Amino acid sequence: MKRLRVGLVGAGLVGQAEHAFYLWEERERFEFVALADASASVREAIKQRYGLQHVCADINGLLTRGLDAVVIAAPDALHPDLAVAALEAGLHVLCEKPLALTLPGCDRIAAARDRSGRVLQVAYMKRHDPAYKRALELLPDLADVKLISVEVNDPDFEPFIAHLPMTWPNDIPAALRSESRAATAVQLRQSAGSDLTESAARALGSGYLSAMVHDVAVVHGMLAHLGSEMPRAVDQAAWFDDGRGVQLAFGLASGGRVSITHLTLPGVPDYTERVTAYCTDRIIELVFPAPYLRHEPTRLTVKHGAGRHALETVDYRPSYEEAFREQLRAFHAAACGDAPVSTPVEQARCDIELLISAFRKAAAAR
Repeated sequence: MKRLRVGLVGAGLVGQAEHAFYLWEERERFEFVALADASASVREAIKQRYGLQHVCADINGLLTRGLDAVVIAAPDALHPDLAVAALEAGLHVLCEKPLALTLPGCDRIAAARDRSGRVLQVAYMKRHDPAYKRALELLPDLADVKLISVEVNDPDFEPFIAHLPMTWPNDIPAALRSESRAATAVQLRQSAGSDLTESAARALGSGYLSAMVHDVAVVHGMLAHLGSEMPRAVDQAAWFDDGRGVQLAFGLASGGRVSITHLTLPGVPDYTERVTAYCTDRIIELVFPAPYLRHEPTRLTVKHGAGRHALETVDYRPSYEEAFREQLRAFHAAACGDAPVSTPVEQARCDIELLISAFRKAAAAR
């Protein structure tokens, strides 16, 4: 098996809690040799923890290190610049979600990918979850899917990483932090099409584009499996609780519906992401655990009628394998030419377009 020399760009929350660990563990496929991060303390901690050869403050320091690929887990607003730089340097890229905060940002990445001929995979790790992949096999035809409902309550990350050896980037220069916040604000205004209040910016940036993008990607994968296109716009949307809660809904070509709600609820340290497909003769339910927990499998339950008044419930436990690890394996296979890209730029762009349409519809209704 070919080993890819890989670098990590950004070792903040998901970079430390997931990507660095699994890149280090997947030694058959990856040689984890380099890190770019703006924090000197984070660079030193990750270098010592994983025995890295190279650490630097920005991606430019990685581009001449003989890498095959990079994983981008830097702030969302930086994704286009970082992905384009890596692709133009001839590197394969696994880029965290959301791929970009704007549609032009997605288009820049797609154009760079096409010019380079390299692989760009979007880090929709739930699409690689063993229980999710088993659920796809259990779906009936699209005509029999009446409703796909997603409901998430999320206290944010803190309860689920307290046990991990995290080093926080408290030493990033103030000017760099300010520059990142300004870039984020500019891009969110571009996608909103207007100036944003604090609540509106929270709804668009944290709610729709950063949080709900996972749920939209899960539904996108289900519809793709059923041979159905993802719409580019919603027909219902709302945001509430000062932007901590976001909702959207749209119709399916078959007459069914999709409804998604995501609520950040910091007062209760519980994470539940429930995806339920209500179908003519079965109910398929996935309950995802908090994404930073390891070896806590997603629950998959299928309910069937078993006679006039009887109900049969089957619980599936396809695997204890990790979605983040499976995502890296899929990236390796695509980069080595052994498999197609499972979550390409085109799907991610469609997801961003849908989420922006949801925010704009919700904003117009307020």
